[in-house]
Amino acid sequence: MMKKIFIIIFMFFNFLFAVNPSQGDLSDFTPMFAIRSLETGISLSPFRETSDRLEDQNWILREIILSDELKKKDNLAEELPFGYVQFVNPSDDDLCLAILESGFFGGKSCKEDLKDGKLETVFSIMPTTSSAVQIRSLVEGGEECMITFFNPNVPIENRFGIRKCTLDPGLFLELFELMFFTPAIVEATPIQ
Repeated sequence: MMKKIFIIIFMFFNFLFAVNPSQGDLSDFTPMFAIRSLETGISLSPFRETSDRLEDQNWILREIILSDELKKKDNLAEELPFGYVQFVNPSDDDLCLAILESGFFGGKSCKEDLKDGKLETVFSIMPTTSSAVQIRSLVEGGEECMITFFNPNVPIENRFGIRKCTLDPGLFLELFELMFFTPAIVEATPIQ
């Protein structure tokens, strides 16, 4: 009898402190991380010169579902069905990484970009046979990927752009075409 009472009390406490599965611990966001070039190791951060906070050199990944109308702008949607994401600034959930008309990366309102249909903040992460990835931009019909480039007139931390993706599985990807995700760039805490 005592055993049954104990089990009933235990079950009661489980129901009392259980988390609602619809809320859960998962959200639309991931922990902070940095996007780095496999070629240079440099992190992609258009806010490096405008913010003193290391947190602003990181990103949070937000998965998005495009409307049918916006999805039609992706010429490779059928061929590359890897889904769509936005890279969100950790300090502002409406500030996303965007490929600007200049060809360089910057920040733009996530919501406004989806509303105006330019898709400058929308990317698709394409897996490779290594732990690195190709990051496809939906600008220009979704046929261009994030790369690093060489130009001695541009500081190395700003040498990120886009160019036509290498999609042929028979071709090897060059290092400048590959990106990888690393733990967030944060201030180190000294051990005492």
